[in-house]
Amino acid sequence: MPRNYRLPMYNRQSPAIRCLNFICAFILTLILIAGIILFVLWLSLRPHRPKFTLTDFSIPSLNRQSGAANLPVKFTVNEHNPNQKIGIHFGYVYGSLYHDDDLIASGRFADPFFQVPKGDTPVEGELTASGPTPTGQAWPRFAAEVGAGSVPLRLVLNSTVLFQVRLWDTREHHMKVDCEFKVGGDGSLLQQYKNEPCTLYL
Repeated sequence: MPRNYRLPMYNRQSPAIRCLNFICAFILTLILIAGIILFVLWLSLRPHRPKFTLTDFSIPSLNRQSGAANLPVKFTVNEHNPNQKIGIHFGYVYGSLYHDDDLIASGRFADPFFQVPKGDTPVEGELTASGPTPTGQAWPRFAAEVGAGSVPLRLVLNSTVLFQVRLWDTREHHMKVDCEFKVGGDGSLLQQYKNEPCTLYL
């Protein structure tokens, strides 16, 4: 007599388990949607760093035989805020000018200012050189470079920045801008270094 094989009956889930599965799926969906929203907000509110370019520089009468001491150091560095909706607060701006590793001018030259989104500000400064002088060790090389019409210099700017995101400000950051360039024998910026981007450390 043949055996009677029966297929196992389908075990339907209880209403409590189905309700629990629905709640878990709903919560996971909410978490996913919230994560996407937060990611989009982070992208739109994430501050982009400002950009700096050296637009002008001069040390008048650099080629005089008595050295560069007490000569005015004049420069303009353009600051650009690339953010669409984020303003930037800058603190006092300090400048230092180097020839090789020798500091030849330094001081504070700009007051705090606010940069609107997508704005540009020409930051103008003037310092007073303390050297090189004919009696200093760096003078022979400096004088030779002036005579050759190509003097390598480095301008360093230091300040603090705060990013204004909507109605609140981020924490304060220290900012360092490093501009490397060359001037001619007359002390003016060589044309190929005009509007040269500076390196920003933030």
